[in-house]
Amino acid sequence: MDRERPAYEIVPVTPDLAGDFLAVDQAAFFFEHSRPVEENLESLDLTRCYAATRSGGAPFAGIYGSYDMTLTIPAPAGGVHTVPMAGLTWVGVHPDERRRGVLSRMIRHHFEDLHDQGAAVSGLHASEPVIYGRFGYAVASLDAFVTLSRGQHLSAPAFEEAAGTVSTRMVALAADGIADTVHELHVRFMGAQLGAVVRTPRMTRARARDFPAGRRGREATQVLFAERDGHQVGYALLHRRDKWEDGRPHGAVTCHEMAAADPAALLALSRRLVDFDLTSEVKVESRSLDDPLLWWAGGPRAASVKVYDGAWLRLVEVGAALEQRGYAAAVDTVLDVLDPVCPWNEGRWRLRCGGAGAPATCERTDDEADLRLPVQVLGSAYAGLRTIAAQAAQGVVEELTPRTVAALSTALATDRQPVAAIMF
Repeated sequence: MDRERPAYEIVPVTPDLAGDFLAVDQAAFFFEHSRPVEENLESLDLTRCYAATRSGGAPFAGIYGSYDMTLTIPAPAGGVHTVPMAGLTWVGVHPDERRRGVLSRMIRHHFEDLHDQGAAVSGLHASEPVIYGRFGYAVASLDAFVTLSRGQHLSAPAFEEAAGTVSTRMVALAADGIADTVHELHVRFMGAQLGAVVRTPRMTRARARDFPAGRRGREATQVLFAERDGHQVGYALLHRRDKWEDGRPHGAVTCHEMAAADPAALLALSRRLVDFDLTSEVKVESRSLDDPLLWWAGGPRAASVKVYDGAWLRLVEVGAALEQRGYAAAVDTVLDVLDPVCPWNEGRWRLRCGGAGAPATCERTDDEADLRLPVQVLGSAYAGLRTIAAQAAQGVVEELTPRTVAALSTALATDRQPVAAIMF
């Protein structure tokens, strides 16, 4: 017999309820919060945090928040540009409230709120891959974890001379003023890469705070700066963990994030990562499958690689989202979009663009559809990860007019894969 589904109200989380918000997160993810409440929530803007409740206040059945972030996509005039993205985060349901529609109520509230604002795109990292597809999200980037050996040769003949002009220096991320510098570089370098999610200043400051009890035996987060002619041209966030076996050092370096102004600066940073004393292993997180580092090391068999889903994207406003993107070729296609969760997207849209460098329009139409597809297909293609043709071969796109799959796939094509998204 099904349990009765109570009616849940979605309420904003005020500062006096921050502890109750945190308690649901702890119950849902069952790990110990060792920091004070205000430090655990330091990265969040409480005005963008909500809770599901049956009483109008605590106790909460579920929680969620969102970050005011940006995403880089192909620009109409060429290259890339940043567009707003609501970064859905801290989504959790109390174990006693599972299977009662709490998550569905919160996600729909999130979409309705963005719809009221006219916001076009939401993104997230999925705690479990089976959950968010049913709400219209789709994998939009991949996250490759690359493991290298100390001293591993990184071959890049075309960049040797330029890499030789780059110097590196290391400083603690928590040192005075360093977080602000890192954030400025993060915005500049990540904002120039396709598919990059760019964090807020609040998130960078929270990440920079050093909390010794949370390190669990590793050093505080360090920053490697790459410099050329007195200018900073790259950075990497890393930490080292010491380990000794049979009297020999086997320490590990973990690099959480790395970005640079050009390949030569990236090469210089990468070579520094594989050259730390007392270490034997280097793990570099959040790289794409066509990242230069992987291929400088000799490819997937020369460097151990594990691949996970990265950012998931959801087009909350189909017309606005497709109009803010650039296209590689001319397209004039009527899309029959299937979207039962956001009914304002459901139905036929005419996407028109005169070709590379031309602006696009995407408007409601009564014309016959050329393609029928779920909204998830557009989310997966939005930053360039999966082509429409590949998804048609998977069986999730129905071609109603011959050759329209190929035309839309070509128009949405990108030169490179999107980069792996930062965690948020």
